[in-house]
Amino acid sequence: MKKLVFYVIAIAMITNVLPSTAKNRWNISAGGSISHVTGKLFDNYSNSWGGGAFLGAGYEINFNTHWNLNPQIEIDYINNGNVIKEHIYGEKIKSEAREFLNLNIPVIASFRFSVSDYVGLRFGVGPYLQESLAGWKYKYKSNTEKERMSGSFQHRFNVGIQGEAAVETGNHLSYMFRVNYPFARENWMGKTLTLSLGVRYSF
Repeated sequence: MKKLVFYVIAIAMITNVLPSTAKNRWNISAGGSISHVTGKLFDNYSNSWGGGAFLGAGYEINFNTHWNLNPQIEIDYINNGNVIKEHIYGEKIKSEAREFLNLNIPVIASFRFSVSDYVGLRFGVGPYLQESLAGWKYKYKSNTEKERMSGSFQHRFNVGIQGEAAVETGNHLSYMFRVNYPFARENWMGKTLTLSLGVRYSF
């Protein structure tokens, strides 16, 4: 994971000295999210949407006024929204309700265009790497219990795809809607779809 962070920073530093028709710049972003398990984990379960949040920083590599590449580093909190369901005999079973604190490294390629002098639209997509720094699961027996998860790098690592659409106002602020979907199945996160709304400030 340290190597991945180093590569992202190295790309940002190298591209900063390359010629470009638009100025490269740093950005920070933050927002809220909701997550939902799309895969079946247990026979007797139901799921809803769980709330979360994210905070990150990135570097916009602008190739021209329309196209850019934006490597980012983010910390996010996710609740997968799983809810306990009563067993057929009335006994509560173990649930896969889970919470995570993740480190994400997305690299998003975006296309932007202006709709007026002060408003623009941006659409982007790209892969992301994810490492779960910590995870907790809820066990439902006689009482509700919260248990910290343990596992190797294989259980904590994930890779997925992120898409985003944003409205840019002026030269600094943008308001974005994002979708994150992980690919790995045999890990802590499972098939957890995350939708988020956030604000980005570029400087």
